[in-house]
Amino acid sequence: MNLDEIKNLLLSVTLNVFHQWADTDADEYIVWTEDSESGAVHADNRKELQILDVTIDVFTKDEYPDIIKRLQNAFNEAELPFELLSIQYEQDTGYTHYEYLVQAVV
Repeated sequence: MNLDEIKNLLLSVTLNVFHQWADTDADEYIVWTEDSESGAVHADNRKELQILDVTIDVFTKDEYPDIIKRLQNAFNEAELPFELLSIQYEQDTGYTHYEYLVQAVV
């Protein structure tokens, strides 16, 4: 899955999707960003395929958020492997922050 496809997948979960940072007061939103290269394919001394780690951060004020179920269902339907890295409550903002890792081919 490429970066545009990941963005569109996230938009199917919520319209509150931002790249790299967000300035919003929505009760739930997603921020996604490319982190680093996790793999590559080289041929004839050239990089032919690059795989990027993409972090998807979900922020919600709901205690049992439906957005998490919708996101994980979207990952599964798209056959996009994902890993839930952490869940943190941010006391200063009141958001619960879910952090996922997926990979994109560029």
